[in-house]
Amino acid sequence: MDSTQQTEQLRRKLLENVYAGAFSGLGAMLLDEEQIRRASPDELELLAQSYGIR
Repeated sequence: MDSTQQTEQLRRKLLENVYAGAFSGLGAMLLDEEQIRRASPDELELLAQSYGIR
C-alpha cells in the first residue's frame, strides 16, 4: 500500500470515528469533519494521535 492509500485510509478511519461520536450524542465532534477532510498527511497523523488512534 502506498502512502497516498495509507493517508486516505487514515482519513476514513478518523471520519468514521467522528461520525460514530456524533451519532452517540457527541454532536460537537462533527466540527472536526472539515478539518479532517482538508488535513495534510502530517496533520492527519497529529489528529490520529489526539483521537488515540495512533
